[in-house]
Amino acid sequence: MSDHGCAPDPEAPARPPSHHDTPSLAAFQTDLPPTSGAREGFARHRAIVCPGLLESGLLARLVAACDRATYISDPVAGLGNREVERPAVVGTAISLALRRPALLGWLEDVTGCGPLAGVEGRVVQTRARAGDELAWHDDLNAGGRRRLGVTLCLGNAPYEGGVFEMRGRPDHENLLRFKHDTPGTALIFEVSQRCEHRLHPLVSGGPRRIFAGWFVE
Repeated sequence: MSDHGCAPDPEAPARPPSHHDTPSLAAFQTDLPPTSGAREGFARHRAIVCPGLLESGLLARLVAACDRATYISDPVAGLGNREVERPAVVGTAISLALRRPALLGWLEDVTGCGPLAGVEGRVVQTRARAGDELAWHDDLNAGGRRRLGVTLCLGNAPYEGGVFEMRGRPDHENLLRFKHDTPGTALIFEVSQRCEHRLHPLVSGGPRRIFAGWFVE
């Protein structure tokens, strides 16, 4: 394990993926896919796309609950603005659902980021309006417990813009661009000193609604 909590692959090529070719896995549901292909993809892009991370019936109930939820403005100093679910009913449910020991172990094996002991997060959304975006940042916090970031799509509204972009540090190597447009699909990505990410503003449509959180030690 590196000093940043993840084991880097020095042989990984530098080709930047788009949101169409970021490595994707078969639907999780209850069976975790083999680690070999996922491990290779994460080493190359420092991220993996996981469709079907939640059981379909549970996902449908959570999406419906998100539609009924209340959201409040949550500005982030120096980065931008978004809205967050209050009270955090759906966010808490997803945090609990993702704490499956088998999933945590699988992610430790695939990513080299660990140990993983739990999940923290909340439902957030951005709209097509000035200021709803997030500038470059790394998700590292003072406590140092975050090992992997996770964003999981919870919205059905189509939108333009709103692309998640990730790059390496300090060289600014392009790692991926990803657009959340399928409910239940998750992007799991490295949180460390050697990469950072940002969220582009929506151009139209939306809102862009996701669970945003972290797998923590």
